[in-house]
Amino acid sequence: MSSLDPVRGSRSNQPLIASWHRPRTWEKKAPPWRTHIRNCTVFCFLVFLASPIIQGAGEPAWTEVAIDRGVTVWSRDRLGRVLPELRARGQIYGEIFHAMAVILDNERAPEWVPNCTESREIKRLDARTTWVYSVTDSPWPVSDRDTVVEVVAEKIETNHRYRVLTRAQPDLLPLVEGRVRIPYSEIYFLLKRVDADSIEIEYGLDVDPGGALPKWMVRRTARNTLIDTILALEAQVARTRGQYQFEIKALAEELQ
Repeated sequence: MSSLDPVRGSRSNQPLIASWHRPRTWEKKAPPWRTHIRNCTVFCFLVFLASPIIQGAGEPAWTEVAIDRGVTVWSRDRLGRVLPELRARGQIYGEIFHAMAVILDNERAPEWVPNCTESREIKRLDARTTWVYSVTDSPWPVSDRDTVVEVVAEKIETNHRYRVLTRAQPDLLPLVEGRVRIPYSEIYFLLKRVDADSIEIEYGLDVDPGGALPKWMVRRTARNTLIDTILALEAQVARTRGQYQFEIKALAEELQ
């Protein structure tokens, strides 16, 4: 998030009107308490603008709903949605471009992404953008969900913060019998380099799963899935150490 730069006043080019002859009695110094209040007000306003967790007008607040195995989960309800918007944050061991390479390897997603049974690339649009089809297993009697998404790798801050963003594109492929197509999703991994061997991962999930689902089941499953996904990513990065050398180099060059 960009920082707020204070606005600087400009010096007038007009000559100063002689004021040396003016009586100084008209200048009244503000009481100390008033100056203190003014300074506090300005400080609080700047903090308000700079804070990453401040909500927009009319938006519900984020609520912490779980802390498990070093991962914290927040939730906020969306009007008319069975599933709240969720985000989770935790720290994992690994190199940042290695973790990105794992996330972007769609064919191997079933090795580590919870409940993912199928994942394949439909089309590569450019070095940073692909279309992907994937399937999520659901417990009986709920139908499996499938989704078609656009996946984009982005640089937020050079050598420090990167994001992998996926957005549903449900009409890119015909519907598949026996599966419910997810009509809307916006999912992201935000990766922040802590040091050479550690990454802070923020995983965000805003999904309409489609169809009729028990509200309690959807909410509990989604909350656990966020935690499991971050921990599974760390495990997959460890298992694939020494792999993805080409992809790591390509990402480092493309996103610098």
